[in-house]
Amino acid sequence: MTSPSSSFARLLTPDSLPRYLLWQLTGRRDTVAVRLRDGPKLLLRPRSAGNNDYGVAYEVFLHRHYDCPRPLPAQSIRRILDLGANVGFSCLWWLTRFPGAEVIALEPHPNHFAQCRVNLSTNGLLPRVELHQAAAGTETRHIMLSDAGSSSSVLAHGTAGIEAEMLDVFDLLGDQCIDLMKLDIEGGEYAILDDARFPALGVKYLVMEWHGGPERRDHSLQRFCSLGYEPLVMFDHGSQGMVWAFLHPSAGAD
Repeated sequence: MTSPSSSFARLLTPDSLPRYLLWQLTGRRDTVAVRLRDGPKLLLRPRSAGNNDYGVAYEVFLHRHYDCPRPLPAQSIRRILDLGANVGFSCLWWLTRFPGAEVIALEPHPNHFAQCRVNLSTNGLLPRVELHQAAAGTETRHIMLSDAGSSSSVLAHGTAGIEAEMLDVFDLLGDQCIDLMKLDIEGGEYAILDDARFPALGVKYLVMEWHGGPERRDHSLQRFCSLGYEPLVMFDHGSQGMVWAFLHPSAGAD
């Protein structure tokens, strides 16, 4: 049976492969730079740094979570909204597949945000990204954030954590329309999806990871349908899952 690490290894350029294998054999003690055969260069930090860079890279580039299950003409994607950018691997995915697109990205965790900037700069793609160190929400306020790697989330009021900022996504965007939206913010997605201002964004294609179980999943699917979207569930693990949603041509912003 092929191991996950060797599967990921097949994505790498020949000159990156020895560095990656050595990194694996030595227990991932340092940061390693590898390049994928289809272009992006990735910086993978050791797990001891309190991150999950490898796991996120595995999901984005090997499992291809953000590969749209329907044809998506590259020229039709000009503005992308990435809510929950983590260390920037999803941004790299979008930017290398849609060369005419620009990305607006939000990531509140200070370590993830810094690494996101590094990954984008390393690939020369930072000029195409409007990057905000903030959580995505429906109001602008101070928040406390859990320190849980790629699963960090906004904590209840009065709970100790990492100080961060939340931005009102709708105020941030103004009258900008969004072609493609990624929504993966550890339970914060429902407030955005349910906001009365959401339809005005005119999002044509949306990929969302839901969190919280079947009730939240069903609510999200019903909300998509009520807004004129056709949802397509990609996977469902019970407590979380992923859905793509496609706006019907007759629907959209008023």
